[in-house]
Amino acid sequence: MKEDYNPLVTIGVLTYNSAKYVLETLESAKVQTYKNIELIISDDCSTDKTVELCREWVEKNKDRFVRCEILTVEKNTGIPANCNRRLRASKGEWLKGIAGDDILAPDCIENFINFVKENPEAEWVASHVQSFRGQFREDALVSLYDASEYPIFEHDVSSLAQYRFLLKDFPFKIMGCIFKTKMLVECGGYDERFPGIEDWPLVLKLSKMGNICFYMSKVTSFYRLHDTSISNGRIAGKLFTDFYKKRFDFDRLYRLPELHWGIKMRYYYNYYLRCAFSFFGLNRSKIFYRCIFGIFRPISVLENLIKSK
Repeated sequence: MKEDYNPLVTIGVLTYNSAKYVLETLESAKVQTYKNIELIISDDCSTDKTVELCREWVEKNKDRFVRCEILTVEKNTGIPANCNRRLRASKGEWLKGIAGDDILAPDCIENFINFVKENPEAEWVASHVQSFRGQFREDALVSLYDASEYPIFEHDVSSLAQYRFLLKDFPFKIMGCIFKTKMLVECGGYDERFPGIEDWPLVLKLSKMGNICFYMSKVTSFYRLHDTSISNGRIAGKLFTDFYKKRFDFDRLYRLPELHWGIKMRYYYNYYLRCAFSFFGLNRSKIFYRCIFGIFRPISVLENLIKSK
């Protein structure tokens, strides 16, 4: 790839009631050391001042970008549909997505473009992500998401090997990725049937189509953990949320047909056990929950043995 490669990159910001943090997100796009950037803000029918704040900010800072566009809708549609609106509006060769409460490192885009200059076959690159509690400052640092040592990123790994790995595990954050826009369009974008699970179907589609994910061992994005975020899936004393119901159709369509029977057995056992817990009102009984899952611990051991093969 030519040293003077200077592609247009889209920074696509997804917002929904993001008024508290979105200006910080937009400022992180503004201060990028890479210059050839367009800014797309796609709002999913916010009921606070998100859109108003974005419009005021864009009016003041639009000269920083090649172009700016704010997308709005009259009805909330969910994250996958919002991602697809952002994708359809993008004119950049590359698309870097970010949520309206997270931020980009100042050299995020520059590092990605330098990486693809050195790896011209790359059309999809993942990277490190740091998470923070509430504010992006050193004393609020929680963890570093580093997937560089996973076998999925070994040298000369095939897209089929990545696909088989991703069926079992999804070890990196999509917010740490940059994509060729054309590739996202060709795979059909985000699957709007699965709001809340938008990332996993996307990476499975990409890898199944033969697109290899490269990994860059640099921090490009900072993820904000809200004080109201849920820990361990427990809400108001519940042992698990109703998210497992949303996951069921996704798993049956994308994952289970391809997985070993032992992993399928583990999955169906957990799913129907949760269904039974909910039906009999036992979702708040920690003692009963632990006893039942303890009885079937060997199934979990079996799953781990299968994954290691």
